[in-house]
Parts: sequence; C-alpha cells; structure tokens
Amino acid sequence: MPDLQETAQVADALRQTSQVTGKLLATASLSDAATTLDGREAIALLRHLTEATSLAAIRTADTISDLAHGDTAPASASLDRAAAHLAGTPTAVHRVGDALQRHEGHLHAQDHAARNNLGAAEPTAKVSEAQRRALASLARGDAVLRDVYGRREVIAPPASYLSVRASSIDALATRGLVTLTTLPEQPGHHALHVTTAGLRALLAAASGPRRRQPLPARRPAPVARAVARAR
Repeated sequence: MPDLQETAQVADALRQTSQVTGKLLATASLSDAATTLDGREAIALLRHLTEATSLAAIRTADTISDLAHGDTAPASASLDRAAAHLAGTPTAVHRVGDALQRHEGHLHAQDHAARNNLGAAEPTAKVSEAQRRALASLARGDAVLRDVYGRREVIAPPASYLSVRASSIDALATRGLVTLTTLPEQPGHHALHVTTAGLRALLAAASGPRRRQPLPARRPAPVARAVARAR
C-alpha cells in the first residue's frame, strides 16, 4: 500500500520536474533547434517528457486523494498509472541531450561551410543515418574516444555522451570523413577529428532546412547545458 507522505513527496517532485521540462521545451522551441532534424527530435522528446511528468503528477495526486479517503485499491491503481506514464523517461532524457549535441554539430558544420565557401555543388560522400548521427555528434570539435567492448565512447569533451560501434568509426575513417589517431600514451584511446569531407557529408545527409541568416562564429547552447547538468 502506498505511503501518504512518500506519495506526496513524489507528487511534488513530479510537479517540479514537469515545470523544468516545460521551461526547457519553451526555450528549445524559441531557439534555432527547429532548424535541424536533430533539433526537432529534441523538441519532440521534450514535449513527451513534459506530458509524461505532468500526467504522472496528476495520477500521483489522485493517489494522495484516494489514500486520504482510505481507498487503498484505487490508490494503488492510480500509482500504477503514474508509473506507466514515466516508463522510458530516463532513456528519453539522454536522447534529448544526444539530439541537442547533434543539432549543435550540424550548426557547426553550417558555420564551417559558410566560413570556407564550401558550395553545395562540391562532391560529397553518401552516409547512412547511423553515420550521419555519429558525424553530427562529433562535428563540434576534436574528441577523444576509448574502446569499450567493441564500441567507442567519447570521453572528451566531457559533455559528450556518444557511444558508437568501433566498426562505424573505422568505416568513416577509411572514407576520409574522420581522422582517427591512436594515442600511444593512452592504450585503447584515440583522437578523432571530423574532416571537411565529413562535414560536407553531414550537411548533404541532413534533411533539416538551412538557416536564413548568417551564423555567428560561436553560439551559446543554454538548453544543451541545462540538460547536461540535469543528468
């Protein structure tokens, strides 16, 4: 049987979480996130999280009401419904951060193309969706990867949470879309850099609309930082 005091604490936590996700959703929707495929994915995920936590808070409030009136069976049912709304939300939080990181990578590729006059007519390599997502995640700058059971995890920059198959990175390196250098002083670690060809491939593969105005050299990313701090 749910405890009344503990349930009240859960309800308050869910209410606050719903408010936080709602603010993040509003910030993302008002930002340039909708200009890229990955930014739109982040907005959709934030909308789902906001709805899920709001509905869970309502069902938890129903539980409190049922408990206050001694209706334990309906209280348990309400709590089960609240839990159902929250299923998968921890994974969704990480997916929001990953999507925003890819969004920023795409904007970086656009910046690079604009600064270096990389025309759309130049030949570009075709990449799979998995390779596009890897390139977007890594496009913001140099990274350090480490081997972990057949996958490579980004450990620098520290705000990255990318984990990809080693074979996918090797395939990109073979095609000259990234450079991969083994770090002899750190066994199992590699320095990685997305090449200009890789950035062109990323832009060609992305289906999001292009910006209508010039991009500054560096843009703040308050939403991505807020999600990273919330992890």
